[in-house]
Amino acid sequence: MNINKTNFKVCTLNLFNYVAPPNAFYELENIYSSSQWQKKECWIQQQLSILKPDIIGFQEVFSPNALQQLTLKQGFPYFATVSEPRISSHHVYDKPVVALASKFPIVSLSAVEVIPSVLGDLKIHADFNFSRPPIKAEIKIDGFSNVLVYVVHLKSQRSLLESSLNETENVLNDISSSMAAQVHGRWASTIQRGTEAALIYQDIIQEMHHSQRPVILMGDLNDAIESHAIQPLLGGANMDKVNNKYISNMPLSHQRAIQRFSLYDAFLLQDKIMPSARKATHYFANRGNVLDYILLSKDFNINYDHSLASITNYHVSDKHLVNPKYEVDAECSDHAPVMVEIEIRC
Repeated sequence: MNINKTNFKVCTLNLFNYVAPPNAFYELENIYSSSQWQKKECWIQQQLSILKPDIIGFQEVFSPNALQQLTLKQGFPYFATVSEPRISSHHVYDKPVVALASKFPIVSLSAVEVIPSVLGDLKIHADFNFSRPPIKAEIKIDGFSNVLVYVVHLKSQRSLLESSLNETENVLNDISSSMAAQVHGRWASTIQRGTEAALIYQDIIQEMHHSQRPVILMGDLNDAIESHAIQPLLGGANMDKVNNKYISNMPLSHQRAIQRFSLYDAFLLQDKIMPSARKATHYFANRGNVLDYILLSKDFNINYDHSLASITNYHVSDKHLVNPKYEVDAECSDHAPVMVEIEIRC
């Protein structure tokens, strides 16, 4: 890359069941035809051509080799995953992975590990695992810094418990049992999602202790940033107090330390779009939700007195969700890509 580069773009995109035929996702009948697969590939290529990101994180990847070839053709020489998609039977996949493509060199790569001491603190069983192992990669951005990049896809809100309505003569018992299973299953999903967030944050602060490299976390969080399950990812960004002391009354050195171990929503670091105008990144039952985020360390926060960069643009590419055109969007994602443009401060 050009050593005089003054800005770069970071993007996250849930690909929605990216699996090359003749393989299937979840059920044997879920196999793309040749024309459907071509449309899906073309839609992704179109998004990359329009957005022109330099670093992009992907979710719901069942065919990483096909995605690597696609991104290579789009000018991404570096590609990484840290786990393998799981096959349930024959050609049917039931567990996707996350992936990372970059125009900058990836100098180190690993999966985020489960830390037993954190599970102990949270009273979570020791056999806990991520629903989809997150990527942790160090990327060398010429003219800027080595940046620590996380790509995540947290547990969905789908119930972890299967429930079915038993049609017996006792209707009240049947319905109450099904409703209880649904409530318990959704809460189990929340616990899984929140534990994943806490483990990722612990990994981030350990890395921040080791080095003050800028940090970028991107992905499908499957929840709102304000939710209790996701708040652990932000650290002190939304805290008023630490150890029962108001942060605003602490010495500057303490405030800087809190900022060092915090992440910030990229949307809130830009000032061109008012919070009330924030676009949804996913729709369910005609209701829009923001599920896809890019979180950044203090180094990208212009209010931090030692910041290295600032957010000059925040963009949600949602035309395929709000005004789809069949000939172009027939096999699009059910999520909107989210991209930020970062200006390097001289």
